Amino acid sequence: MLWRVKKEAKMRKRATYCATIILKKTQKAVFLVENHDYNLHDSTGTRLMISVPFNLGITAAEIVGGLLSGSFSLLSDALHNFTDVMALVISYVARHIAKRERDSVFTYGYKRAEVVASIINVTVLLSISMLLFKEAVAKILNRYTIDTDLMLWVAIVGLVGNLATAIIFFSKSKRNLNVRSAFLHIVGDALSSMAVVFGGLLIKFHGWWFVDPLIAFAIVAYVIVGFIHILEESLRIVMQAVPKGTSVEEVKKTIESLDMVKDGHHIHIWSSDGKNVYVECHATLSDSSKSIDTCIDKIEKKPNSIGIKHVTVQLEERRCRERKEC
Repeated sequence: MLWRVKKEAKMRKRATYCATIILKKTQKAVFLVENHDYNLHDSTGTRLMISVPFNLGITAAEIVGGLLSGSFSLLSDALHNFTDVMALVISYVARHIAKRERDSVFTYGYKRAEVVASIINVTVLLSISMLLFKEAVAKILNRYTIDTDLMLWVAIVGLVGNLATAIIFFSKSKRNLNVRSAFLHIVGDALSSMAVVFGGLLIKFHGWWFVDPLIAFAIVAYVIVGFIHILEESLRIVMQAVPKGTSVEEVKKTIESLDMVKDGHHIHIWSSDGKNVYVECHATLSDSSKSIDTCIDKIEKKPNSIGIKHVTVQLEERRCRERKEC
């Protein structure tokens, strides 16, 4: 018994040492990013790249801690974190692709690259969650032992790292769908770490070993509920649905408020990336005495009052061949 206790203490000491080294490497990587060792073009790109070493450090620490402690919840959280590292790298690459100038093939530009990245992020994480669900079922049917001291120590490290990364992303997550997706990934990781800490305390003081696999169920539930909204919003953009917050009726009323416009029709509204809203419409003129350029300028500028800056208008006097489709 004595040799087993000494062996476990030695393994715990090694795991603590490994986790400490990982955290130091992570802090060094973050320092390099903050001092512009990476060629980043904006603050959002910087936030994305700062979060990568953070999450890599947390993932490595949780893999080591999960294997040595025997905690399935730590290994599940490590897999969750690693998935987020992949998602963050995809997000960073997508932002650079989105900045490319439009060309003869992609005449609208590459802005939807961020939406595609958002769909990939959500789809991958949902797939991983189903795997976690399956493994959790297998674990809960077979009792196993857990080193709760090591489990708690590593979970606390993961919680601190995830909270720090979430703070970095918070302000930008309100204005960008892709960054919001990455932010939700990180918040999910922080919640997972909180659950692991809480579960570790229950196992340590009450011996409730079954709490460990149950945490995996909680992670799956959060992912399904939290990311369905992101997936729905991304699909709305891909399907060119009218963005939330505006409507065909509102655009029609705004255009027809001009004296020169008799009616507006054949109105199409869509968004390329969740931020920029585009409008295409036909406008029948009631006064054809003014120049075409003057009419177009006034009609295109009028929707600016409702937050729409990209308008393409076709002018008409008497009839529209497509009126039946309007």
